[in-house]
Amino acid sequence: MGFSQLPYLWTVIFPIAVLLYYFFRKKYKKQSVSSTLFWDEVMKETKASPYLQHLQRNALFYLQMLAMILLVIALIQPFLKKEALAGEQIVFIVDTSATMEVNVDDAILFNKHKQEMLDLVEQLSGKPLTLITTGNEPVAALRQETNINEIKRVINKLEVTYEDENLSKTLDFAQSFFQNKATSVYVFTDQIDRQTLPLQYENVSWNVIGQTKEVSNISIKRLGATKMKNGTSALIQLASQNREEQTVSLTLSNGEGELVKESVRLPAGETVTLSFDELQEAIFLKATIDVEDDYLMDNEMTVFLQDQLSKIFIDSSLHTLVRTAFQSLGVDMSSIPAEQVSLVKEEGILVTNQFSLVDQLERPALFIGRNDENPVEVNGTVQTDDHPLFSFADLSDIYVSSVYPGVEGYKTIATVAEQPFIQISPRGDIIVLSDIQMTDWPLSPSFPLFMWSVKEQLSNSNTYLGSFTPNERKPQSLGSATNEWEIYTLDDSYEYSIENGGAFVAPRKPGLYVIRSGEKEKYFSVAISQKEKEIIKGSSYSIGGLGVEQQDENYEKYSIVPFLIVLLLLLFVIEWEVQRRRGFTS
Repeated sequence: MGFSQLPYLWTVIFPIAVLLYYFFRKKYKKQSVSSTLFWDEVMKETKASPYLQHLQRNALFYLQMLAMILLVIALIQPFLKKEALAGEQIVFIVDTSATMEVNVDDAILFNKHKQEMLDLVEQLSGKPLTLITTGNEPVAALRQETNINEIKRVINKLEVTYEDENLSKTLDFAQSFFQNKATSVYVFTDQIDRQTLPLQYENVSWNVIGQTKEVSNISIKRLGATKMKNGTSALIQLASQNREEQTVSLTLSNGEGELVKESVRLPAGETVTLSFDELQEAIFLKATIDVEDDYLMDNEMTVFLQDQLSKIFIDSSLHTLVRTAFQSLGVDMSSIPAEQVSLVKEEGILVTNQFSLVDQLERPALFIGRNDENPVEVNGTVQTDDHPLFSFADLSDIYVSSVYPGVEGYKTIATVAEQPFIQISPRGDIIVLSDIQMTDWPLSPSFPLFMWSVKEQLSNSNTYLGSFTPNERKPQSLGSATNEWEIYTLDDSYEYSIENGGAFVAPRKPGLYVIRSGEKEKYFSVAISQKEKEIIKGSSYSIGGLGVEQQDENYEKYSIVPFLIVLLLLLFVIEWEVQRRRGFTS
């Protein structure tokens, strides 16, 4: 409790003066009594209830004193303090990535964050709120909103989008709302490094609400499958983030029934790679692990098995280790003279170093080295992007001595000493900018795994649209005469429609989907990224900005003067009634 007008406290001298007058006033008056016949009875009644008799005789005095005291209190304007958020404005940054589905203390983390937001809204005290959600493109769900009901409505409607949080992009976006005002920012996420926060603003305080509990998680890290001559082959990686060894039940199914079911022992903090051959063919392959952990989003993974090119043509001028890597995959392979590479018309995957053929072949190809440029020496480690080609192949431990110049306009997915090492052309050609003899890559287990991933990517048929992350936007030339495509789940549940040539937006939930237009249909998959399969324990902390801390506005004032006025009016009515009963002239 506090007071807004303490200078008016001097008016307390008035009730004090009245009180002093009461002490020094004449307390009785002389009166002649003609008889003492009833004196004993009167004294007995007085002694039986002295306090009541005193109150009856002095009721008007007490009422007047109470009224004067209440007037003094009303003059100094008392108020009650209610905790409020500091700053002139409030910004909520809400992580909506897949990891927000983790179970913490028998509750979903995202739901706990929503409840914490609703609790903080009660402390806004009329200050404007901006709410930003993370994702591929940050979205301001609320802008400078002060209506409490609207704020609660939007918070209750928030959902997990399963996209990467992209917090750095979201923080850049949030800075546009600071506007040199004292701002309190609340970040609702699982984990964020303090160094990531833009702390250069002195008038901005940061409050991170993170995931502070240890959780149990075992995930299907990667799943790959391909059609072979003798059935379907699959590769699967299981990763443990637990501190103790655990056994899980792994099931592989194809929509019609179980193909494989076995127990897998996972050492603490280890990753286990399993392979399965001669599986029954199907449209898709689904892997499921039966385990009691706190995160369910990575306990299931599905991959589409498209019709693939079964033959590989390798330029005879390439190193023999390239042929050896493809031979280990058990695919049909042919070696052709270098001068006949451009004459190959048969359906298959071409592997060569004749860079003049890039973008000229009927299908995308794999280029290992270049025959039109000279290599330059490099010294450094290989750095890779998050790309499907590196799903099973870890290139961090290989050595590369020289690389060829990269191609401007091509997408670089791997570098060595900041020089391009692996690129992808706009058409889809894969270019390794180094000869095999310039590296020790063939000595690494990642070499045949990379070639397997290359075969998977280059052999996709026209019935497979590709793999996407949740809500990913990507232009697609679908080639439909009706210019309209409808997206369904595999169980024929309608999702939405898109127009040909427009931006393709992948569904929000991971899984397999089919996109149809008339009699044409294409399959595609939606999967959360590898980053969203790692549950990292975070912390909750606050970093205060000087401009916010110096303001004494972290509470809300509720004036109690209106209640005092009502009480005073009631006292005046009671005084009037007491005076009326005693008589105004007595």
